[in-house]
Amino acid sequence: MPEHILSGIKAIVAMKLRRKGLLQKEIAEIIKSDRSIVSHYLSGRYPKEKILKVAEIFEELPPKYGAKLIHSLTDDKELAKNLIEELYNIKFLWDEKSCIACGSCLGCVALTLDNFTVNIDYDACFLCASCIFRCPTNSLNFVRENYD
Repeated sequence: MPEHILSGIKAIVAMKLRRKGLLQKEIAEIIKSDRSIVSHYLSGRYPKEKILKVAEIFEELPPKYGAKLIHSLTDDKELAKNLIEELYNIKFLWDEKSCIACGSCLGCVALTLDNFTVNIDYDACFLCASCIFRCPTNSLNFVRENYD
């Protein structure tokens, strides 16, 4: 069942990427699927409607919860990051005003603390949201840039 839900999420992301003007080959690279599967996603032949409805519920979730769930569906962190970026169109932000520099978030390799400043290595970040859930002051969060 998890792989079916992941297919639904990939289908939604494939359709979003197509609306942005990407080619099937480019979409296949982003969602790590064969071009033939992408063709099925874009034509509506796959996945089944029930699976798409479940995937649409993921899209409605707050990004930090959706990200956690997407990471639970796949061991491929890069794929999860790609899907989360495209599904939610988010930025990962740190609020320096509310941060108490406690270090709770530092279990993540993408974060470092330097002189009471949290530095985010966006290339190393897989958008797993673990640091967001660890932060006692909600100083880390995903913010949607816009809805399409």
